[in-house]
Amino acid sequence: MAGVINVTSGSQAILTLGNTSALAQPGAAGGLAVPLVQDLSLNTSPGTVRYSTLDSTASSAFTTVVENSVSLNMLLDDDVFFGLSNTTNSVANDGLWTTSNSKSEVFFSVAFEGADSGDYYISGKGFIGGLAPSASIDQAVWISPMEITVNGDLTKSTV
Repeated sequence: MAGVINVTSGSQAILTLGNTSALAQPGAAGGLAVPLVQDLSLNTSPGTVRYSTLDSTASSAFTTVVENSVSLNMLLDDDVFFGLSNTTNSVANDGLWTTSNSKSEVFFSVAFEGADSGDYYISGKGFIGGLAPSASIDQAVWISPMEITVNGDLTKSTV
């Protein structure tokens, strides 16, 4: 039987961003690993078209292109959200806010188990959006959702 992917250790579900695909690989030197992720969803949904014919009592369907996205909620980290000096990775240098605001395409990976040899990850490229930092009297930290609208296909790989 295959092993269970357990996310409770904190070393799984790692989102890494970069301005190149090499920088976005899990564990890449210079890659921006987004810390303090509360939850993460990797969405892949084919479009469908439904139709009916007079000789059938049920409708039929066929699929169209796949819509892919990554969505998450995170506690805000100053260096990740606003940027920190990084000469190799413009996403890390500019931060999530500026990267989203400038509509820059980013490369990303979502590691399912970690960054050890043989661990699985999904990668792609897309645009950061959905940033909506919020604070309230009931929470002592800033929290924000984030979505990556994927441009193209997702790819399964191993470290």
